[in-house]
Amino acid sequence: MTADPVLATVALTVAAGTACQAIARWMKVPAILPLLIAGVVLGPDVLDLVRPDELGEGKRVLVGLAVAVILFEGGLSLKAEAFRYSGTVIRNLVTLGSLVTWALSALAAYLLFPGLGIGASVLFGSLVIVTGPTVIQPLLKAVRPRRRLADILRGEAILIDPVGALCAVLVLEFLLEAALHGTTGVVLAFLGRVLLGVVLGGGGAFVVDRLIRQRDWIPRDLRNLFVLSSAIGLYSASELIASESGVLTVTLAGFLLGWLHPPGIDEIEEFKGHITVLMVSMVFVILSADLSLSGMHELGWVGLTLVAVIVFLVRPATIFACTRGSELSLREKLFLSWIAPRGIVAAAVSSLFALLMERHGMAEGRVVMSMTFAVIVGTVMIQAPTARLVGRRLGVLEEKRSGVLIVGANSVGRALGRKLVRASVPVLLLDTNRWNVERAQNDGLDARVGNALDELVMRTLDLDVIGRLMAVTSNDSVNRVAVQIYEREFGPQNVHAIRLADSPEPDEESEDAPYLFGERLSWEDLFQKLGADHTLESAAIEERNTSVSDLMQRYPGVVPLFAFDEEDELRTLSDDAPLRIGESVIYLHDPNAEDAESATAAKTEPRAEADAPAS
Repeated sequence: MTADPVLATVALTVAAGTACQAIARWMKVPAILPLLIAGVVLGPDVLDLVRPDELGEGKRVLVGLAVAVILFEGGLSLKAEAFRYSGTVIRNLVTLGSLVTWALSALAAYLLFPGLGIGASVLFGSLVIVTGPTVIQPLLKAVRPRRRLADILRGEAILIDPVGALCAVLVLEFLLEAALHGTTGVVLAFLGRVLLGVVLGGGGAFVVDRLIRQRDWIPRDLRNLFVLSSAIGLYSASELIASESGVLTVTLAGFLLGWLHPPGIDEIEEFKGHITVLMVSMVFVILSADLSLSGMHELGWVGLTLVAVIVFLVRPATIFACTRGSELSLREKLFLSWIAPRGIVAAAVSSLFALLMERHGMAEGRVVMSMTFAVIVGTVMIQAPTARLVGRRLGVLEEKRSGVLIVGANSVGRALGRKLVRASVPVLLLDTNRWNVERAQNDGLDARVGNALDELVMRTLDLDVIGRLMAVTSNDSVNRVAVQIYEREFGPQNVHAIRLADSPEPDEESEDAPYLFGERLSWEDLFQKLGADHTLESAAIEERNTSVSDLMQRYPGVVPLFAFDEEDELRTLSDDAPLRIGESVIYLHDPNAEDAESATAAKTEPRAEADAPAS
């Protein structure tokens, strides 16, 4: 029995894509690198195991659906208010920066490749606007630049993905209409397709929103599948009405649905994120396998020159134009100028466009795809390995990760978060309960809705200055699994789960991290005491040769929780942890304890301002 080549190709790409994602996560590198290498090695030019041509017309359909899902998910995550609250520099990069990158990249392509034509050059310029969070996130984790630089790069990547893709879609629509109708009817035909995308995308998003809000119509456990099938349905319907109009429709539908914000939209985004990872992995292996090495080689020195122009001229020009008048220093601007790797969205969209342009007899589509891949490979290969070195030379890296991720935004998590923030410790709270998160945000804390046990959520968190985990939910299993997941990110000595009343007794031979606050304080104890009149306070240790247990025996109203050394380095305290003279200790204070007010081993410092009791 002979093997089905189509089945073999699909199965191998799924397996290879999943393996590449795991390798990228383990190595902490952008997934695009192993995906690209796997596709080329498995493709016809090397091992000839993955044969994209065997898919026939199915290749275009598969890539089209993948791009539709990717752009719908990107539109869904693009919130209108993000432009309002993202800061001037990020807004400039997404608006003015897009135009500068677009114009200069198109000009460079037109001058370096005279036979390409103005239209294809403009299309190329629109394709290299995007950077993308799938490339930026692992890079920031490995490099750890200053907080505001990381915020700028991350915000730009998230917001510019759908914006750049939408610009590219509009250019493609214009080029295809020009090919079909000539120059006379191109404007009307182009406006017709845009109108179709607006009407169908907007109408579809409105209908999906209404149906989700009707509780009895779409069961909660089917919302994710309903939204995914709706995105595919809108894409297909748009393609049936006017070919090659689907990508614009789904991008607008995703953006409008995110703006309407139906119930459960965060869970829907999380689910679609998983689907996007799977589709990106599979499709990118196919696209890399379909990439002609001879075509890349034909770009030659001109292609390398194009990459150099984009890296060394276009990006710096964009950054300096968008940061004019900002508080960023010259060194910070230079670092931002160095970091702009292109990613999977540019690759997927350019590949789809090449297929669509070929269908309409436009041979330059393949050249544009090769040029885009050259920029992707060039920017990732140049910037990813050198980003930390450049950051260190410029002096813009975070020296230490002093922040704390608190899993559980309940009253215990909020009280601990407030006290740590007052001690100048960066804090991020994570909880699946939106009400808890809103309470934390009302307290002025940085809090996000998300499942701490989902590694996809972990990759989307801003952990650049976070170096410690405290799991304080009321579920012992959740706390333990959270510790296991984040142990590799922060190290076993920096992850702790609070003890619950039903938690198992600690095993001396167990490799589990010790409980937060040891055996002296459980979650139930802390919850009840903070709900009464106990407060969290701070004091400086003035006695030598003392410890947590000594302090608790001497002063029954004091339960030490954390200590700060003379360099303000935070450490959690075990039951018998030593306390050093000069350290500042955060402790739980019982004002009703008989000897609490007579404590003389500690002298209250400015840190000691007590929090109000948690509700």
